[in-house]
Amino acid sequence: MKAWMLDQPGKPLALRDVMQPQPRRHAVLVRTEAVPLLSYTRDYVEGKLPYAFPPGPFSPGTNGIGRIVEVGEGVVAFRAGQRVAVNPYWSADETVREPAQALLGLTAISADSGALLAEFPHGTWREVAEFPAATLIALDGLDELDAARLAVLAKFAVPFGGLRRGRLAAGETVVVNGASGYFGSAAVLAALALGASKVIALGRRPEPLRVLAEQGRGRVAPVVLSGDATQDAAAIRTASGGGADLAFDMVGQAADANATLAALRSLRRGGRLVLMGSMQVDLPIPYGEMLLNNWAVIGHFMYTRADYLALVSLAASGQIPLEAVELKSWPFAQLEAAIDAAGRMSGLQCTVVEGQSREAWR
Repeated sequence: MKAWMLDQPGKPLALRDVMQPQPRRHAVLVRTEAVPLLSYTRDYVEGKLPYAFPPGPFSPGTNGIGRIVEVGEGVVAFRAGQRVAVNPYWSADETVREPAQALLGLTAISADSGALLAEFPHGTWREVAEFPAATLIALDGLDELDAARLAVLAKFAVPFGGLRRGRLAAGETVVVNGASGYFGSAAVLAALALGASKVIALGRRPEPLRVLAEQGRGRVAPVVLSGDATQDAAAIRTASGGGADLAFDMVGQAADANATLAALRSLRRGGRLVLMGSMQVDLPIPYGEMLLNNWAVIGHFMYTRADYLALVSLAASGQIPLEAVELKSWPFAQLEAAIDAAGRMSGLQCTVVEGQSREAWR
């Protein structure tokens, strides 16, 4: 079979012929049909990010959509031919306080997750990939959607998990910082699907915010940030009608904390701030304001299996509008061009490489 291999960070990707594996116990073989790309994929393969890579040559690639080829011994709930979503977030199924966890095809997370990446080093950039059964999500009942469109689920999964961790309740007002970004734009639509009465979309680029406002049909209010935390907090409070219940921070690679502080200070008394971005500086928490306002700050990583199942249910019912995302698809043989395109994504866009047929790999 064909597989894209990375010998080591900074080396060129290579499309090679490799042996198709046999599924091990509690593992599943999946023929990949569509794989979404992260906006920072180029920096990742060039070794410019502080990630802990799997050992030796490996196939990168995180999320994906595919069909099961074969299941290993001990797999109960999945069957050959079944359509599934590949979820790279793998947490060891062991009854300990802090089980090892990793993002398959991307990076180690915990100090003890090297063993997980050694056992399953490969991601979705291969014709047939082996994954632990625990990382797959059944997509029964979604056969009418093509694989590329279903791959958009990965864009929603991360912010969806964070919004649920923030206990978003129907009727609440939500602030989304980083709304013009890849995950932040999806957070706006996910908040609407979860029943937010109003979403305040924060960003520095007006055009992606305008598109989100159109999707919101009166429930999304865009606020273009000035960079002045006091001024921006006032603008957010005005747009939210006096203050928000929940602030969701998905800002990426920020060099200052002003936008996050503005989101925090826009909260009503008793409000919550969920942190899921990748800010590069410390967040100076105002101790006295936190105490007097009963604010809660929640750091959150990824999502739970229950979150992903709920997301799939909302997508199946049409409440998560996958069709609202502008999709750009590339043949799998043109992965390099797709990676460059992913780096140019903005707002409600998604770049996907497809491999529905063996021809797409030639």
